[in-house]
Amino acid sequence: MRVKFGNTTKDVSILEVTPENYIVPKGEEGSYHCRIEQRNFNASTGERISRPRIQKFEAKMWAVIQRNLKLQGWTIDVLYDPTKWLKEQEEKALLTQEQIAKAKAEAEEARKKAEREELKKELLAELKKEGLLKDKEPKTGGSKK
Repeated sequence: MRVKFGNTTKDVSILEVTPENYIVPKGEEGSYHCRIEQRNFNASTGERISRPRIQKFEAKMWAVIQRNLKLQGWTIDVLYDPTKWLKEQEEKALLTQEQIAKAKAEAEEARKKAEREELKKELLAELKKEGLLKDKEPKTGGSKK
């Protein structure tokens, strides 16, 4: 299995993988990555019979699955915990929702303002047509009294 080794990567056995050197595959950042194993050893030689494996679990189901696996005798080593990544994604979603709401509010305000201006123009035109309002004549540069 490939793991981080300084600035490069290195191929090691699954038993040598740790949370510090584990490389999370792209697109799988929202899942728990664990090394699970039901440890078994040969009684006469002490040699390991069982083989560990990397398993991925959805974050929503993690608490239930972890409990059940432990009750069944599995040893679980969490290699990647997605809680930090999930919080960041949630914050980004909230920011985008706030930005969308703000943009909608600004668009609504601009629409209302344009509607008011249109109503003003229509009312002024009607009042001028009925003779209730006279056109203002431009002021000339005279002296003030």
